[in-house]
Amino acid sequence: MITNEIVNEIRAKTDIVSIISAYLPLTKKGKNYFGVCPFHDDHSPSMSVSPDKQIYTCFSCGASGNVFNFVSSYEHITYYEAVKLLGERLGYNINTSPKEKKDDISYEIYDKACKFYQNNINTTLGKNAIEYLHSRQINDELINKFKIGRSMTKVSLTEYLLGSGYELNKLINIGLTNEQTKDIFLNRIMFPLFDLKGNVVAFSGRIYNTKDGSKYVNTKETNIFKKGTMLYNYHNAREHLKVNDTIIVMEGFMDVIRAYSIGVVSCVATMGTALTKQNALNLKKMATNIILCFDGDKAGEEATTKAIKIFEEIDVVPKVVRLEDNLDPDEYILSRGKESFLAKINNPISTLEFKMNIYKGNKNFTDVEEISKYINEALKELSKLDVLKRESYMDWKKNIISQNDYFIFVENYSKSINEINNKIKEFEDKLNGMKDETIDNYIVKYKQFCNITSLDREIVDELIETIYVFENNKIEIKFKYNDINKKILEMIGKEINYG
Repeated sequence: MITNEIVNEIRAKTDIVSIISAYLPLTKKGKNYFGVCPFHDDHSPSMSVSPDKQIYTCFSCGASGNVFNFVSSYEHITYYEAVKLLGERLGYNINTSPKEKKDDISYEIYDKACKFYQNNINTTLGKNAIEYLHSRQINDELINKFKIGRSMTKVSLTEYLLGSGYELNKLINIGLTNEQTKDIFLNRIMFPLFDLKGNVVAFSGRIYNTKDGSKYVNTKETNIFKKGTMLYNYHNAREHLKVNDTIIVMEGFMDVIRAYSIGVVSCVATMGTALTKQNALNLKKMATNIILCFDGDKAGEEATTKAIKIFEEIDVVPKVVRLEDNLDPDEYILSRGKESFLAKINNPISTLEFKMNIYKGNKNFTDVEEISKYINEALKELSKLDVLKRESYMDWKKNIISQNDYFIFVENYSKSINEINNKIKEFEDKLNGMKDETIDNYIVKYKQFCNITSLDREIVDELIETIYVFENNKIEIKFKYNDINKKILEMIGKEINYG
């Protein structure tokens, strides 16, 4: 643990002007220094740095604090990590707990394993793996950037690590060796998986020259690899957030690598699991703008819905990108190209529009009952004002129903009204000849008529409100209620003031 005394020593020996000026240009004005604030969209220097007080303050967004606060916010790391980072620059040996020392050995082993696999792929025995990756449009730059390697049957990682002095039980516990003292990963292309700090903590091994075995084999959960807390490429992506405060969340590491190949660098991926609350909290701390870009199939749609719910629980409203033809981002970029994918990323839809599209799916917009069901589902979403407060009123209001669907609905609703008018006429004619029939028969007939008018009272209420919203948007279509139409609504149970 770092004591308060050591923290104060590190702070006293650290010049805040020197540290901040290493991140962004500062200009001296009077006693203080000024620069463009990196914590909001600042176009004129609004951040002041005081060498006397050793603090910084932004007069626009309110960001302020000491040197540790600045480094923590800028690097997207914890306060403790900022203290440790600056302390190590001054030569402080920050003590670690027994657990951290135990973990350090695991990190050390995985680092050696990663370099071992990288070396393999660069030998003559790794040539076919390189050729396979090139055929998948993964070039040498990507191979090096993401530290892709190769496991082999002829060269044993276990023997190499045992020869380096590590215990067999340790290699088994951290998922590199099995009980028979054999490598877990054999003859696979190896993709290292990183923790939030950029340490290699696991591997995903892919077959490439055989159809035998599972397509992917992944490291089991260990003391340093917990899937629910990890986000692939987090450590690389946060470096780019200083320029663009937007993070794109994907499902697979190949999606992230493919996006990086076309210059979309601020991407992370869940580690083969659904997004967790811890993932969401890390992303909230990481960036202001979050875009969900999951697979385009039904499973991806469901994963997006679940992720939105998790973000809403922590008061975050992400945006959404949906891909056509059930494609994942990797497939979409390869088949549709860079420009098509960039157009998607640059024009994400709101979570409300995403939900409305789901509700709209498989609905028959020539059917009044189907429209009514859709509007009712929409209204339930619109009632969640606390979640939707960051989206403009008109943005969510207009998404109840699109203008095109609205025209279709009005046309068909009008047809339905005419049909009901005819039914009423028939019904009234029959009632005129019912003088000798019993009251019970009359009630039966009345219920039959009520079944014709399927729109319930609340739907009619909100339908009329929706019409007025569209009228305010200068759509010149109005319902004109004649006496019979009023009677229909009154028989449904709706009292309407016609002014």
